[in-house]
Amino acid sequence: MLRRALLTLPLLSACAGAPDSPAGLHAALVGLGERAGRVLAEDPYGDGATELVYLDQGWSVPETLWYYYADQGSVLMPYEVLVQLEQPTSQKRVMDPENLVRYRFLPQHATPNNPDALPIGFSRHDDQVGLTCAACHTGQITYGQTAIRIDGAPALADVMGFVAHIRAALAATLADEAKLARFAAAMRGSALKAGDPARMEAAKKALSQSLAWFDSYVEANRSTTTEGFGRVDAVGRIINEVIRFTSDAKNGAEPNAPNSFPLLWDAPRHDWVQWGGFSPNAEVGSLGRNAGEVVGVFGHVDVKHYTTKEEAKKGYPSTVEANALVSMEDSLHGLQSPQWPESVLPPIDRKLAARGAELYRSNCTTCHALINRDAADRKVTAMITAVDVVGTDPQSVDNLIKARAPSGILEGAISADGKTYGATESGLTLLTDLVTGILSAQPTAAVRTLAYAKRYGLNQTDKKGDHHAATEADPTADLRSYKARPLNGIWASAPFLHNGSVPTLYDLLLPVAQRPSTFAVGRWAYDPKKVGYVSEGEVPWVLDTALTGNHNVGHVYGTTLDDADRWALVEYLKTL
Repeated sequence: MLRRALLTLPLLSACAGAPDSPAGLHAALVGLGERAGRVLAEDPYGDGATELVYLDQGWSVPETLWYYYADQGSVLMPYEVLVQLEQPTSQKRVMDPENLVRYRFLPQHATPNNPDALPIGFSRHDDQVGLTCAACHTGQITYGQTAIRIDGAPALADVMGFVAHIRAALAATLADEAKLARFAAAMRGSALKAGDPARMEAAKKALSQSLAWFDSYVEANRSTTTEGFGRVDAVGRIINEVIRFTSDAKNGAEPNAPNSFPLLWDAPRHDWVQWGGFSPNAEVGSLGRNAGEVVGVFGHVDVKHYTTKEEAKKGYPSTVEANALVSMEDSLHGLQSPQWPESVLPPIDRKLAARGAELYRSNCTTCHALINRDAADRKVTAMITAVDVVGTDPQSVDNLIKARAPSGILEGAISADGKTYGATESGLTLLTDLVTGILSAQPTAAVRTLAYAKRYGLNQTDKKGDHHAATEADPTADLRSYKARPLNGIWASAPFLHNGSVPTLYDLLLPVAQRPSTFAVGRWAYDPKKVGYVSEGEVPWVLDTALTGNHNVGHVYGTTLDDADRWALVEYLKTL
């Protein structure tokens, strides 16, 4: 079950050896020397561990490391600014492992593709740094003194909290001469000598430019609903970035519909993806989806006003690394769902699970088909269910449907398919234009994606499930839906529902009125009985299900079971 059983705390500073030796595996995937041991053992929220293990999910060590740091084209800020920046109220760096763990990023030691020991999911793009998939899609749970790292699982990262922290650090450094002097002295790659006033001015300029962007981003994405740990309004923020590139960031909408980071195993095998099930994987769909994701995590696009179809086919210059996205999707095709590690977590009660299997077949398989994680040719047919059927919080899909903004630079422009853009357009139209432009400018990646789709049989399909069809009178009717998927590995993807509004699988099977109305999110400590993270108390952050976008209603399937059957079904879900 354990792909790599890693060394215990006393040996953390002795990492060495070839990549495929036990010590080499530890060095490549975990070791931060003595600091790694301190971070692992002295967690600020009480979830310390003395050992870290990985599960067997079908990836080799090189695949794992590449996924952690592959450059997708995200350009959050200058690399040197982030690496050298001090925390707002201390001389410790923002990228100090102890600080990163507070935001639930996962520290790593230096490797050839990560020389400054950035945490999982931070990647360099030329002289800039940004995020890559792994920041939000690498999970960790702790049980006893063991931490379990799960590739492709939802992270618990507080991404927007960290963005606010960086903004505060930039402002604090500009306001404090001593901080500014230390920052200027630490900056690498400058031809200016330490102490040269011009070096100080260059440092101040770099900080000021970064702060101006962060001020603009935060102002354009203000919301009364805090996303917190393990969630972000991804679609809302992506569309707001699209609006930034086409007109002005001030034209964006409030991102008040947080979604949990979805799990990634088998994602390339789905016919339709995203929580709303609105994005097809067929043809170049997977590349378009991933290009949109890069836009959301701070990629840059230079939108052009084209006046003919032929001109429009040239597309838009961008920082998006489309060929890397194709390679990442191909790599994800080999990622398997994790299996419950009985050598670390309590063993599954097989008798109880067998009873739960019968309940699953009678209550769950209509929407959540069983899947063989080992089948090389496995495919996933997503079941799309209308919001008025499943009953879960509608804010996410309603925002998607309602999003509209001035066309800005695109007003009167001609698209590659001959469309003339009006004075305003829907957010989805603007996003489609941006993604089409990105892919048109990188035709090699598009061709590779078409070949990939053909190789894996990703053909265009009609949406399956209990949803409304688009009509001439209501062309967006099919968008007011959420996607159900197979539940293999579901035990590693808490909290539950699309907005993370239910802490455990047991709670999800309770009637809505009995589900927790508030609970703590951000702990790595795992509850193997209820199946989810420990959620009592108020540390590090409390999710309030009464707030917009946070409602824990709907998905009442199985909620009429008696408690004995409820526990049997939960036990079975551990086996998937």
